[in-house]
Amino acid sequence: MKKISANANKSVMFCMSMIALTVILGSCKEDLYNPGMQAPVITEIGPEAAFPSQEVIIYGKNFSSAAAGNTVIFNGVAATVTKTTTLSITTTVPDGAVSGDVMVTTNGMTSAGYPFTVTEPVIPVITSIEPLSGKVGTTVTIAGTDFSTTPGLNIVSFNGTEANVTASTATSIATTVPAGATTGPVTVTVDGESNGIVFTVVESEMLIIQLNDDTDDAEEGENNGAMTSTSSDLELGEYDTWTQDGVEQGLQTIGVKFNNVTIPPGSKILAASIQFTADNTGADPVQLTIYGENVANPESYKDADLDPVDHFFNITTRPKTLESVVWDVPEWPNTGLAGPDQATPDLAAIVKAIVDRDDWASGNSMAFILEHSGPSIGVTSSSGGREAEAGPGDDAPTLIVTYE
Repeated sequence: MKKISANANKSVMFCMSMIALTVILGSCKEDLYNPGMQAPVITEIGPEAAFPSQEVIIYGKNFSSAAAGNTVIFNGVAATVTKTTTLSITTTVPDGAVSGDVMVTTNGMTSAGYPFTVTEPVIPVITSIEPLSGKVGTTVTIAGTDFSTTPGLNIVSFNGTEANVTASTATSIATTVPAGATTGPVTVTVDGESNGIVFTVVESEMLIIQLNDDTDDAEEGENNGAMTSTSSDLELGEYDTWTQDGVEQGLQTIGVKFNNVTIPPGSKILAASIQFTADNTGADPVQLTIYGENVANPESYKDADLDPVDHFFNITTRPKTLESVVWDVPEWPNTGLAGPDQATPDLAAIVKAIVDRDDWASGNSMAFILEHSGPSIGVTSSSGGREAEAGPGDDAPTLIVTYE
């Protein structure tokens, strides 16, 4: 009987120990996960100063993990709590708040006040935009006041599409028209959004014009300046055995004229080239220097058969643009090719010089002069150069211009 009694006592003591342990653990658990049983404490607010509607985070301890369990007051003005943990509260500075103490109340207990500065929002003003129109990628300068000197703190929007700011001062912002931008107001936001100034987003136009008349392309012989506009091909840096008045013409200067070039005066020229079609094969080194004819509306070319009285030197005597482009012509391995190797380098600078003339008008003609240069000078053989199809026809030289 004594043995049984001892065991019973041990069982009672074990049960009491377990109950005590449960109470202790429960108390620890409550302290750990229900910190609201203690007064909340604010240790930091980030940022230390902000304007109304700006988000701030209050750091500390003993906050409720439920947003509704915390009340935040900015110097007497209640704020809206959006997110909480036991260690932080996310809120926004309420309208009407002024500088003073921030306090948090949880489970009826209120923290000590923590000083906080309420600032005035920085709202920039745009005074001008340069240019006022352009395509995607165009560099734009925005002038005004109250911009941030840190580029990333300026939010520039083109009709709702955010742009990348590359540089900024308090009065100037450098940016580019972003992909997807449409015509509409440009704004700058620092703390608040500025006024808007309308920017026109333009799309580039492509003009494609093919030679359409015998007198739109011509060759001028080097040896006596004789002209022909009826040849079926154009010798580019190649010696020609064609004779005029018993004289072989040798190397040719080529003229090509394109009609009805509907580019408005002063347009921005993004790219330009002349596409040729190979009429023969050729692999020897060939170089041409290309100029524009520096007149607003060039005349058709003379021809020995069509105008026997005045048919000499009708290309080299025409005025040339100061701008020029050197074309080292690649090998043409097959006839009929009309790809990148048969296209000139970019002629945008030449086209720009012509459309910037005071007397240029949309719809005028535009002409180019191709002179042999470099390794093409002094060639005496009719083989190895480049022969391109002449116009008119489906394979005629074609001017391609991309512009705004």
